[in-house]
Amino acid sequence: MGKAALAAKAPEERRERILRATIAVVRARGFAGTRVTDIAVEAGTSQGLILYHFGSLAGAFAASLTLLEDEFYEELDRNLSEVVGPVPRLRHIAELGAGHGPAVGDWRLWLELWVRAIRDDDARAARESLDTRWRGALRQVVDEGLAAGVFEASDPKASVLRLAALMDGLAIQLALAEPGMTPSKFTELWWQSAVLELGISPVSAVTGSKGGQKKN
Repeated sequence: MGKAALAAKAPEERRERILRATIAVVRARGFAGTRVTDIAVEAGTSQGLILYHFGSLAGAFAASLTLLEDEFYEELDRNLSEVVGPVPRLRHIAELGAGHGPAVGDWRLWLELWVRAIRDDDARAARESLDTRWRGALRQVVDEGLAAGVFEASDPKASVLRLAALMDGLAIQLALAEPGMTPSKFTELWWQSAVLELGISPVSAVTGSKGGQKKN
């Protein structure tokens, strides 16, 4: 790689390093306990550079969540492309949501965003954008199941909203370490509700819970 290419890549690497540091610090201290100085120390950079790239602590936090989501969807798309059928795909979404994918442990970061979104316009916009993306991914699998005749839903939009809201609620219990709430319990509770919500047959539900069929 030539000097020009290296020079062009350097800002991207610095930006990602700052975002990784933001994730680590907010996860450990919470947003309220985090300062730009803390992120600068973690990233091995200056406060000025952080503010140059993101404008504020809130900006760095929102961008860090977007980074995590991008990685989550890359993993989701890659995995779903290897799974045959909408029922196993829906089950896989449940497992990733429970923390079996790259977003492990980051429901705590979502809680931080939700709290801020109550009073902060930028956080509210970030929350809305990320939730819309998530519901869109869920809706895509639901639509596949409806087209294949293995799901039933008179109002798919409402079904997706209910299933997404249930996942959010279970995630709060998981993030707060509710006694008895584990990733496996999260997955099973959500899956049971999805089976009822979408009229999935018992045979298909069992097949989906076993991971379905992988593409060759």
